[in-house]
Amino acid sequence: MWFTNRCLKVTGFGLLAALLLFNIVPVKGEGTSGLAMQRMPLLMPDDFESLKLVAWRVEEGEPDANNPLLEPEMPWDLGGIMAHGTVLRDPIDGLWKAWQVSTPGEPTFEGLEAQHEFHRRLTYLESKDGVKWYRPDLDIVKWPGYEHNNIIFDMDSGGTSVYASVFVHPENKEWPYEMFVMRSPKWAGLKINMVGGRPGPKERFGNYRYHSKDGINWVLFEGPIYPSHGGGGDVSYVYHMPNGSYVSYFKTYTPLRPEDRIIPYDNNSRGALRSVSRRTSPDGSDWGDENLVLLRDWRDPDYAQFLEICPVPVEGGFVALINYYDSSLQTMCLQLAASRDGIHWWRPDRRPALPNPPLGDYGGGMIWQMHHPIVDGDRMYVYYAGSEGLHGEIHDTRFGPRIEVGNETVIGMHTPTLPFNTALCRASWRFDRMWALVSSAGGVTLGEAVTKPRSDLAGGSLELNVRVKPGGALKAELLDAAGEPMAGYTLDDCVPVTGDHQQARVTWKGGETMPNGAGKIRFQLHRAFLYGYKSQVTER
Repeated sequence: MWFTNRCLKVTGFGLLAALLLFNIVPVKGEGTSGLAMQRMPLLMPDDFESLKLVAWRVEEGEPDANNPLLEPEMPWDLGGIMAHGTVLRDPIDGLWKAWQVSTPGEPTFEGLEAQHEFHRRLTYLESKDGVKWYRPDLDIVKWPGYEHNNIIFDMDSGGTSVYASVFVHPENKEWPYEMFVMRSPKWAGLKINMVGGRPGPKERFGNYRYHSKDGINWVLFEGPIYPSHGGGGDVSYVYHMPNGSYVSYFKTYTPLRPEDRIIPYDNNSRGALRSVSRRTSPDGSDWGDENLVLLRDWRDPDYAQFLEICPVPVEGGFVALINYYDSSLQTMCLQLAASRDGIHWWRPDRRPALPNPPLGDYGGGMIWQMHHPIVDGDRMYVYYAGSEGLHGEIHDTRFGPRIEVGNETVIGMHTPTLPFNTALCRASWRFDRMWALVSSAGGVTLGEAVTKPRSDLAGGSLELNVRVKPGGALKAELLDAAGEPMAGYTLDDCVPVTGDHQQARVTWKGGETMPNGAGKIRFQLHRAFLYGYKSQVTER
């Protein structure tokens, strides 16, 4: 999707505020604003007026060498340390913290009722380095044989709990921690539909708002706030924006269109498409109407569906990871996306940015990401629950009716969501190298990209975030307002850029300072990956 002209420009103090509100904490010794401003802006399609023989390359995330970071071990999390929550580095005490969902194990699974879905508890984890995680000994909830554990919410306080969105407000001395969490007494099978003394949700799940003095002991003060979904969904993350408003991205079920096809054994589809909608609120209490922001389009296969958009602010907009659900394989991986306004989302490529490993490994079935990616130094991390198993079983012969599809002789059609059996994992990207513009043909064939008119070129130097393969080169040509090459700054005048550089300065026969009248840039790519560019005015 190409962006509209409604552009959210997040720079300077606005970016600093956004980083703090999303709990992005810089590495020690570096200022957040300076760290962000040193990075090259990410390329987006609305940077260009014409593209020729080029396409978008998405870099795959690198799974952490220490994965799994924390495996199921205790009776209340033997079925999964399963995300559906928030990981952040607390700006108050510097600890890495997680508020996430755990579920007991389910060794036998005979019928159509998946017990794990009814017993999801909110638990709390800590880490000193973001890698080695532990369960603090808390005395909030009792578990048979364990007077101390890391459970924050149990069934009796409001039923099952999922999707905890946590924010830290250091300036609020009384209640520095805030949380939105989805709760369901009905889903847990409680006889009384109440959540912490407040009315239970009218639908299956409702969003409830808590605050806390320490991030561990939480006080419910509002809810149910709004129907957290459309049509019975159970996915909702809430985000606190720089201007104090709130945004929620949540799973919804959209009606089938004539061109849509549902995989017949995807029993959880409800005859509709899993998609993502968005609501906004000025204060976190009063929420507006939902707006659909992510739906399968013509470039997606007809088994593609979506559950989550989890964004992080960058200069000029947002980068997000999207949960991509393959209903034919019953797997879930992550795709990369970007947006100027948080509404119109562009996916550089439809291939996975974090693919599934083989089935049986953590993440081989599904990848469930935490609330938001975390930028730390020059890396962007995503914490996720890697599931050993599939979303549903398509080969189970106990459940009918049975059908034949191609070389599959028997396919079970009515199995429910399987136990997740997940562990805490993470992956990372170089923050300024998540996708690039490359030649779509490769080899000796040259790609070309011409920028839209820019007013900031004259008097600056052209700097590139680029990687060039051996034997290749990247050249740049300056064009005037009429689109004509400028003397001394043509492709033939350009000193070819080779090698790997996060900030390479382009030089021409005419010099390295772009002259008056320069309005556009033509890039020529030969075995080169262009991750970003900017006009840099050197301070004298």
